[in-house]
This record gives sequence, structure tokens and C-alpha cells, in this order.
Amino acid sequence: MHAIYFRWKVAPGRERDFEHAWLELTTLIRDEQGGLGSRLHRCNDGHYFAYAQWPSERVRATQPALTARMVVLRQQMRECAELVDGPVQCDVVADLLVSVAPDQGEPAGASIDRPA
Repeated sequence: MHAIYFRWKVAPGRERDFEHAWLELTTLIRDEQGGLGSRLHRCNDGHYFAYAQWPSERVRATQPALTARMVVLRQQMRECAELVDGPVQCDVVADLLVSVAPDQGEPAGASIDRPA
């Protein structure tokens, strides 16, 4: 399995816009480009990081061209981000991450869980 790591510093007040663009873009990449999905994390210092997984580097490298909607979503994320670090590509050596069944019937990875 292949993974890519990203880290962003999002402008204050743009967090929701960033999260929703990330969610839609990641869903499209998973559903239409052969990706295995991703997790987005918000750190205590306000930075975000995500890692996306692919079956292999070859699958990631040969994905179809991004659709027009994907390009728009990527641009929306860039407009929200003050700093972008990555991508850092690597191969998964061990995987002990457990996926927990989502609450309220939502598909896994289909929500942004944030305190109100």
C-alpha cells in the first residue's frame, strides 16, 4: 500500500470551507480515481494534516486526469490554506489502524466531526 502525507495551516475563519472542500475532493478521488480514502486531522495548534492511501504508487501515478470539479475543489483548499507542506510519499510498512463503525448511519469518512 502507498500513502501520501499533507499538512496545511488554514486561515482563521476558513476552517469549514477547507474541511468541506477536502471532504468532497477526497470522496471524488476515492470513488473515481482509485484511491483508498484519507483521514483529515486537526491538531491542537490549528494545523491540519491528512494522509491518503492508494493500493500502490503505480495506481496513484496512473490515475485519470482530475475532473473540472476536482480542480475547483483543490483550488478552494489552496485559497483557504496559508501554508502547504507535502506531498510526502511513502509505502506503508505496517498498519494497525482500526476503523470504527460510524455513528448515525453515515458512511465511513463521510463527515467532519468538529465540536460546535
